[in-house]
Formats: sequence, C-alpha cells, structure tokens
Amino acid sequence: MTVTQRILAATGRAGLALAGAAAAVALGAVVLLAPVPDLAPDTAGLAVTPDRSAQTVVCTGGVLGLPRGDDPQLTVAQQPQRRSVGTGLVESTVPASDALESAPVAVTLPVDAPDTAVAAAESTRVATADLRGLAAAECGRAERTAWLVGGSTQVGRTTWIVLTNPGEVDATVDLRVWGERGLLEAPGTSGIIVAAGTQRILPLAGIAVDEASPVIAVDSSGGSIAAHLQQSVVRGLDPSGVALVTPLERPSTRHVIPALPVVGSQLALEQATGDGIGDALTTLRMLVPGDTDSDVTVTLRPADGGTGQVITTTVGAGAVLDLPLTDLPDGDWAVVVDATEPLVVAGRATAGGASGLDIEWWVPTGALQEGQEVLTSVAPSPGGVSARVHLYAPDGDVTATIDGREVLVPAGQSVVLETAANVGVRLAADGVLHASVSYRGDGLIAGTRILPPPATASAVTVYP
Repeated sequence: MTVTQRILAATGRAGLALAGAAAAVALGAVVLLAPVPDLAPDTAGLAVTPDRSAQTVVCTGGVLGLPRGDDPQLTVAQQPQRRSVGTGLVESTVPASDALESAPVAVTLPVDAPDTAVAAAESTRVATADLRGLAAAECGRAERTAWLVGGSTQVGRTTWIVLTNPGEVDATVDLRVWGERGLLEAPGTSGIIVAAGTQRILPLAGIAVDEASPVIAVDSSGGSIAAHLQQSVVRGLDPSGVALVTPLERPSTRHVIPALPVVGSQLALEQATGDGIGDALTTLRMLVPGDTDSDVTVTLRPADGGTGQVITTTVGAGAVLDLPLTDLPDGDWAVVVDATEPLVVAGRATAGGASGLDIEWWVPTGALQEGQEVLTSVAPSPGGVSARVHLYAPDGDVTATIDGREVLVPAGQSVVLETAANVGVRLAADGVLHASVSYRGDGLIAGTRILPPPATASAVTVYP
C-alpha cells in the first residue's frame, strides 16, 4: 500500500468514527426529547397505627421504719392499701427489697387486655412510737430520669430515697443532690446498681447531712426506675407526719399544682413551736438546675373563685430556695409557677388537728389535653378520712367529664369535688386541665396526682 493509500484509508476510518459519534448524539437527543413514562405505581399509602404496648405502673410499698435497738434493720412499719383500676390487669410483686417485709408491686395492663388504660394508688395510715400520719401516692411508670423535690435531713427528719426496678434489665443510677448552698459533692452517688426485679432504699442523710432543703435528680441507664422519697418528722418525742414524694419528669418554665390544701395551719404552728416552725410553714421549694438565675411569678388561686395572690421572686441558679407562703389562709389552693428559666418545684403543707400533725408534699401534674381521657385511682382511705378531686384550668374555660358528670371549670379557677375513696374514675376534658386528689382527716393530710395518659404510638404510612 502506497503512502497515499494509507492516508486515504486512515481518513476513511476517522470519517466512519465521526459519523458513528454523530449518530449516537442524534439518538441521545431523540431519547431526551421523548416523553418519559411514569413508572411509579398509582397506589395510595395506608396509614397504620401500631398496636399499643403493655402498660405498667409501679407501687413502691408501705411506710418505712427503722426499729429501735442495737441492730436496727429497715423494715415496713405499716403495709399500704392499694386500689388498681383497669380491666384485665395483672399484678406481680417485685421480688427483692432492701426493706424487710417490703412488697413493691408492678401493675400491668397486657397488650391483649380489654381495657386501654391502667391506674393504681396506695395509701397508708401509720401510728407507732416513731411514725404518725397518712401517706399516699399514685403508682407511676418507671422512667430514665426523675426529679424529687422534698424531704429534709435535719434533726428529727428522716428521708429515704426509694428506687424500684420492675423490669428485666439491671439499671445503673446516678444521683445529683442540691441544697441551700448548691450542688452537693458526696461519695456513693454514682454507679448505683439497681438489679432487675429489686428495690434499693438509700438514706438521704448519708449523702446530704443536716440539709433542710434537698432536691434530687435521678438518672438511670440500662433499666428504668420508679423513684420516690419518703419523709417522716419527729418533733421532740412526738411523731408528727409522714409523706411520700413522687417525681417530676423534667424542669420546666411552667408548673401547675392543682391542689395545695392549707388545713389547720395556725394550730400546726402552735404545736410546732417547741421544735421550730420553719418546716411547719406552707412553703414552695424551687430549684433552677441551670446556670442562669430565674425570675419567678407564683400565682395562687383559691377554690371556687375569690381573691388570689401573686408573688414575684428570683431563684438563683443552682441553689434551692424555700419560699414561705406565710399569708396563705386555710383553704384549697391551686398554684401556677411561671419562670424565665426551667426549674423544678413542689409545695409543702403541714396540717394540724386535735390528734397531732401531718405533712404532705404537693407535686405539679402534667396537663390533660383537649379530647384526652384518663383513668385514675382514688386510693383507699381509713375511717375518718375524706377524699376530694381538684380541677384547675389555667388557660380557658374547660368542661370536665367525670364518670359521665359534666363540671365547668372556669379559666384560672380551681374547682373541688367530693369523691368516694377506693374507686376508679374516668376523667375527660375539652381543654387543658390539671387534676389531683387530696385526702384529709383530723391532723391527717395526703395527696395523689391524676397523670395524663402515656403518649401513644403515632400512625405510620405503609405503601404496597
């Protein structure tokens, strides 16, 4: 092949290549310009609500006592009475406890139960040489975090931290304790093992010595914990009250205490003078656990109308403040605490009577929202003790329905209703409502909260 032929052959191959490339470009243009068919299936998604899970509340047992003697062992001085409500419940005892004869109980509504809600509450009336009073508490869900606002470790005051693990997984618990002077440094507050199916009971005095105003944060990893405090008071030689303190879930800028009964307050102060009247005063205890001071407005509303009170104060960051409500007359009060920074709060009241003194810590409740219905338990009451339901509507008029009976709760007012004890109650509302129960007798006072229903699983959309 001559040089000229080779050049012509090469030129021909290049021309074929260029022609092929041009054809490919043209084909691509045709493909791009052609309409693309919709390959997605023309089917609608199906909204599916997952089945509810089993619900469990934990009842942590009776009033604790430490008998006198050379080798005292923590025991249950008086067993509680319990009312569980809900169809198809299963009750089981938490197997082990640090207290002799303790019998914490888990009340479970199985997935296949005919009811949709479970509730339980306990009450205990005790009268021994070292303990006297009425204690009550709603049975609550085990959680990963809890805030306990109440108690004291001063002379004559005993406070126990009670941690119950009803589950099948061990829990590791860390405690943080604040007092009047701030966060306390104490050994033994971290890495506390609460084995599955056990109850640990710790003396607060071992962590906070001679502390008048403790607040405890409970953080759990692994298993969840049902936490509460028990406080008892002895004035001189006279036992003068027992109380159970149930937990707050978290700090918030608004808290509502629907019931703060003030009963026999003047008699309580007169009977308490020999031992100091500091913790006989009606008081709000507050803690801002963050780093910024909080401006706080406390609004006090009497039951069924009347003139209320408004108190403003500042709560310093990281130190507990006990705010005495010295001008609060006897009666049923609702309390709203608004703050510029998240805080925790509870109210303490001492009831006086001819038979002696008793104390109670009143803890804020969550809000029942519009359209929600909740099942609650009114605890059994001993003879001479009555029960009342307290309703408070912070934002607007609310019609509450209690076992089919409609009750109007005006905006910003508290309504109090007599109720039978040892019963289950279904409560619904057409607006935001806070509710609790009080129990009272001669020199006896206690309370339980009506908690909103647990969050339900949200619907998910499933496509074929």
